[in-house]
Amino acid sequence: MTAEFDKHAASYDGGLDNPIKRMMGDSADQFIAVKARWLLRREPGLRTGGLAMLDYGCGAGDLMRVLAGMGTKASFTGCDVSAGMLGEVGRRWPKAYGTAPATAVQEGALTPFADGQFDVATISAVLHHVPVEERAAVYAELGRVVKPGGRIYVFEHNPRNPLVRYVIARTPIDENAILLDAREVHEGLLGAARYELETDYLMFMPPGLAFLSPIDRVLAWLPLGAQYAVAARKPA
Repeated sequence: MTAEFDKHAASYDGGLDNPIKRMMGDSADQFIAVKARWLLRREPGLRTGGLAMLDYGCGAGDLMRVLAGMGTKASFTGCDVSAGMLGEVGRRWPKAYGTAPATAVQEGALTPFADGQFDVATISAVLHHVPVEERAAVYAELGRVVKPGGRIYVFEHNPRNPLVRYVIARTPIDENAILLDAREVHEGLLGAARYELETDYLMFMPPGLAFLSPIDRVLAWLPLGAQYAVAARKPA
């Protein structure tokens, strides 16, 4: 997986080499912004600072960058198995946003961080790239690095959406993807700790049509959105 992502690092554009995805939004940031807005509704403290956030499998740092562009003042850290992708974090980070996030290379599922180092951990569109037999180690590592009472947010493609399946099957960076539904995420997290879990479904409307975004909030219960978000609160 490391070599697979290293080869895509310099040209990574969030899968917009797929023409169907380009019809839904003009840039990868529009897709990421849907998740960022949802996260900020759940974690308003990210706007004011004082929270340490880890983006696990951060790739080129796009989620952190979009959050920073929305005025977020969290202390960001990113990690990834691909050193090539991590090299893009600083290169793509606008100077106007201040110092780029700290980054660290993962050793498989493992990170070099201390137990309970972060208030919030995100993992966005990563698990479908992780072999099924290795996912339990990812859930365990996420649980290890968040504080008691900390929160984990899992964003993933929804395999119940037929358009998602069509796009993923035709996107080069997803050539080895194995999609997973929200129930598998619930089971995986609960295999690691007794989390409080909630799930919302996202991206019913094209991200490029931001004025339709309120519809997403109305339909968040319906398991047909292009993405889903699982929120997990670690026991205090």
